[in-house]
Order: sequence, then structure tokens, then C-alpha cells
Amino acid sequence: MPIYEFDGKQPDISPGAFVHPDAVVIGDVRIGDKCLIAPGVVIRADFGPITIQDGTSIQDNTVIHVDPGARVLVEKDVLVGHGVVLHDVHIKSRCVIGMGAILLFGVVCEEGVFIGAGSVVPNKMRVPAGKLAAGNPAKIIKDVTPDQKSYAEIAIEVYKKLPPKYQRTMKLITG
Repeated sequence: MPIYEFDGKQPDISPGAFVHPDAVVIGDVRIGDKCLIAPGVVIRADFGPITIQDGTSIQDNTVIHVDPGARVLVEKDVLVGHGVVLHDVHIKSRCVIGMGAILLFGVVCEEGVFIGAGSVVPNKMRVPAGKLAAGNPAKIIKDVTPDQKSYAEIAIEVYKKLPPKYQRTMKLITG
């Protein structure tokens, strides 16, 4: 897996995390325990720090980047779907970011937020705890339903079991 030091800063990846060999991690990045970083993910902390806390899953082809003087913080137990773009954001615990969503500069997702697939969350939008936001531009649509919350809880636990399984069983069969 391409992991790069940049400007004297090296990524710090928990031994209990799994970063796929086709993911790229650059610079001032912290990845916590039981995190899954899937194929094609790019985490580029060349201008500021990016922290991904324990139990978070970052799915295939997601891009995480930061502007000068800013940061990205993805707290514990977050599900980030396939093909998401996170740029200078703070995502609090137990959020679900739908596939293909784009979260722009200064977005804050409070605890338990759902962002709909394909949504564009505009600069500096704050999504209150337990709300679903969707659209382009994203708007608060409704409260997260009990079924959605249950889905998130189950999915978070399922994805936290994958890093050790990948570490034990994934084998390259073609060169």
C-alpha cells in the first residue's frame, strides 16, 4: 500500500486497522483501530491533519483532502460510502455518509447524521444530530428513522469485523 511521508509528517496507522494495498495515504494522517480503508481510497493530508477515529469504514474510491490551515476529523464508528468526497469536514460519531456524496469546506455532521447518496453538502453547513440531509444542495429532510439507526448500528459492527479478517485472509493471486 502506498503510504507516504510528506513535509516531514508520516501517517500513523493503528496495527488493528486495515488499509488496502490500492489505497493511498499521504502526510499528517491518523487512522484508528478497527478502521477499514478500502481499495482506491485517497487520504491526502498535505496541507493539514486528517484524523479517522476507531471503527470507521471508508469505502472504495473515496477522496479525503484538506485545505491549508484546515483539518478533517472523522470520529468513531462512521460509515463513509463508496465514491465520497470529504473536504475540510468534521463528521461526528455514528454518521452514515451515502455513496457519491460530496461534503465541502467546513461541513459539520453532528452525531448520528445520515447524508443521502449523491448529495452535495454546501460549505459550512451544519447538520444537526439525528437528521437526514439530502439533495444538491443538501437540505435537512427529516429525522433519521429507527430503521435507519438500526441499519447503521448493525453495519458499523459488521465493518469493524472486517479489518482483522482482511489481515488474516486476503491474498494476492495475480501479480
